[in-house]
Order: sequence, then structure tokens, then C-alpha cells
Amino acid sequence: LEAEHARGPTMIRLGSKFTTSMRDLKEKMESYLPPLDQWEPEATTSTITEASKIYNSASISIYDTERDRDLLGWTHTTGLHEGTKAMLAWHALKAYPYGIPSTLKSQSTLENLIADSQDFTRSLHHLPCASGCRWHSMCSSSNWDEVVDVSRSMTTSCQYIIYTVDLHPELFQFEKESTPSQRNGWEDQFCKIAFVSSSSKMALSLYGDSLQNGSLHEWNGKRKSGYWNVIAVNGSHYTMSEAERSLAKLSPNLLFNRNVAKAMYVNHRKVILTTDQAMGVMRHLDMSARENTEKKIVTNDEHQEMRIYLPPRAQRHSLFFTNKYYFADDFDTSNAKNLANFVMGNVGITETKDIRAQVAFYEQSGHLTRTNVQRSANYQEVFQDNDFPFEFLRSTWLVHELRSEMGRNLRCEMYEEHSSWGNSGMEDLSMGFVLAKRKVKLQLGRIAAPEYEGPEEWYPLLEPRRRDDNDAITEGPVYLNHLESEQKIATDDDGSEFFISFLPQKRLV
Repeated sequence: LEAEHARGPTMIRLGSKFTTSMRDLKEKMESYLPPLDQWEPEATTSTITEASKIYNSASISIYDTERDRDLLGWTHTTGLHEGTKAMLAWHALKAYPYGIPSTLKSQSTLENLIADSQDFTRSLHHLPCASGCRWHSMCSSSNWDEVVDVSRSMTTSCQYIIYTVDLHPELFQFEKESTPSQRNGWEDQFCKIAFVSSSSKMALSLYGDSLQNGSLHEWNGKRKSGYWNVIAVNGSHYTMSEAERSLAKLSPNLLFNRNVAKAMYVNHRKVILTTDQAMGVMRHLDMSARENTEKKIVTNDEHQEMRIYLPPRAQRHSLFFTNKYYFADDFDTSNAKNLANFVMGNVGITETKDIRAQVAFYEQSGHLTRTNVQRSANYQEVFQDNDFPFEFLRSTWLVHELRSEMGRNLRCEMYEEHSSWGNSGMEDLSMGFVLAKRKVKLQLGRIAAPEYEGPEEWYPLLEPRRRDDNDAITEGPVYLNHLESEQKIATDDDGSEFFISFLPQKRLV
């Protein structure tokens, strides 16, 4: 009746008709979350103190629901405390979409919070638990679960890993081998691991008896093919999902022991590195700090010597390293179709309906960026254009930094993107999109100044400075400059800076 006689807008307050004090709500929220001493440093005491002043007020919330039912035919179905718990779980999931390390004290509390609020997580794309990219209550089992303990035990004494993955049942032998080093102690720092299908000809020749009598777990990983320690994985390229097929290549977070610093994936059919070559790559990806300005003589493209001065800088860690291709100036690298054709040409596959759907989505993302709908406010100020800057990668080999949490999150973001589409062989398309998206969101900076120490290009990982923005100007170019100054290079506890690096390659089109 009230709705029929209403003139103009009608205010409707939604409530549960139950008396709720802000103090009671605060205490309930605190009971669901870890104690203050278990939070990371970002949760500063001053922030908690200010929040407490608000929550400790004696305000009472009592909204009746009869008017809501009469006007809207609606009544609440979720209690306040259940809803509060789900809201906190949602925020925890948004802050840590790929879970948090088990070494943090708050891990178990947040894990339980999310496990108790599963309704809103059912629509999320589940990933294998062995990828290390989902909260425990949100991941799924896979054939990789059976080999995690084996591979981690095998790599206890290894600082570096060279590994390959070939899950084709036709595999009989590896096409390329990693030649051992003759230098004292170098080979001892590497483990060389090959993951193959248990149904492959190679696995049957190495573990035939164990496969038949069910004792594979006892012997798995203890036999070699050439210089490779072979680990057999149940299933094959044709029976696994793409999330399982690409897990070891893109997200080896849990496959190797915690003592391992870096892992280098290689496609044994395309490329291989000797131990000496791999050691050079591994060492170069940890660039030492420069305490003072240094003078250096270099040779330019015209073979002329020139004097340069290298400014001081912090130590650098590369979290991800692979090939990046460049093209002629008239080639459009912001075109998703060009990227897809590049990847399909490298892999030797033809376009499918699912690949077209993935490309169409990426084209739409680029369109929204160019029309200023989907990007950071200062993106144009920083990059001076509206492009969606895809990276043209060819990951016949790549290097993962395994000890960094930021490195894990980057791997998981790439792995999740690729798994959600499920297009076999198109990892480089998914990774190119993720890196472009990070640039648009100002989570990945522009190429750093050349160091004249090698051909690699270094791109800093960025994060907000988290300063007090109360006095910030929110309009015009001054605001853009403010935002740019608020981005800093991500660092670890020792002040070392995190980068993504590429080995540049040229390709004529």
C-alpha cells in the first residue's frame, strides 16, 4: 500500500530487526580473524587504534524488516554474523587469491575462515593443489599429488634445478641432454629432473616392473635416462586437463624442495643448456648492489669506445626470465590476433574455437584500455599511449625464482589465466596477456636503464607506497604525477628489488 501511494524516491533501510551493537560486531569480526600480533607489518598499530575508536562506540543498529517485506517482498536469509564471516573471507580471498605461505602465523586462521565460507567460492576456477596456487580448501586433487613428495625429496641438496616435462606416451628418449660441468662443485649444485608419463615408452623401459606390481612410489625418480633423473606421473598428455599438463612448466611452486633457489624449465625438443651455461644464467639473475657511482668504458654499435657512469642501485632479483621477441616498427604488438598467430606459429598448432574465444576476450580488453575505460588513472601519463602492450614471449625455456612470494604470485596469475582457458600449447598467449595487464595496472614498470652487463632487459615490479593520501589532489595532471610518485619498486626484507627480465630476440615480419 505504501509503495502504491509513494511520491518520488522512497528510502528503504535493510536490516534484520535484531539489536546489534557496533562493539558486538567488532568483537565478532575479531574472533574470526588472527590476533593482531599475527598480522604482517602493514597492519600498523596506528591503523588498528583508529579503527578501534570507531568500533568501540556505543552505537546501536536496529532496522525493522517489515517495511522491506511489504515494499519489496524481500527478507534477509543470511544472519549478521554469518554474513560478517563471509565478508571477511571475501576480503581475505581478494587480498590473497593464491593463498599465503604456511610460514605465516595467520595462515591457519584465514584458511579456516575461507573454508567455512564456501558458498561464494564455488564459482571460482579450482586449480590443482600441487600447483601451490589456491587455498587448501579451494584446490583440487590431481595426478601430481602423487609425485610431490618424490620430487621434493630428490631435490633436498640442490640449489638449482634444470627440468623438462614431456607427458606424451610416445616418448622413448630425450632429444637433447644437459652436458655436465667439469668445473669443481658446479654440477653438485644442480639437479636435472624430467617428468614423463607413466604410460610412456620411456617409463615402461625404466620402471616396467614397478609399474606392474604397484611399487612405483618406492622406485620413482631413482632411475636415469642420460643425465635426467626421471619421475613418472600417472596420466598422459591426452588424458590430463590443461591445468595438469601445464602445472610443472608454469607453477612448480611445490614440486621442488624449499632449499631450491631457482628452477629452469627447458623444452628438450627445442633447446637445452649445459650446466655451465645454466650457471651463468642463474648467477646473472641476481645482480649485485652498486654502492657508489662507477665509471665504465663500453663499445657502442659503431664500435666506438665511450665512457659511461653507472649510478648506485640496490641489489636486484629476477623473479621470471625468458625470451622476448621484437618486430619491425610497423608491426602492431597491441593486437591480440598478432600475438595469437605468433604463438600458434611457434608451437605449430591451428586455431580452434576456444582459441578464438580467448583472443576475442583479449581484443576486448585492449579496446577498453584504448578507450580509457579499463586502466590506471596515470597509465597514459606514464606510457604516453593507449596501447595494451602484449609481450611476445617464446617460453621454450624459462627461469623461476622459487623463494620469493611475489614470484609465486606472478606464476600463479599466469598459471590461473592459462588454466582458465585450457588451450593446449598457448601458454605464451596467456603469459603475454598477464604481463600486459600488469603494465596497464601499473604493477609492472618500464624497462630499467641498461647496465651494460648483458643483453637482458629488466622490468621492475611495482607496488603502492601506501602513504597518507589525505592531502592528495585528485584532479588534473598534478594528480597523475602524484600517483606516479606513489609507485615504488617492490623489495624484499633486505631491500633487494624485484624485477622480471627478458632475453631480447629480433624477428622480422
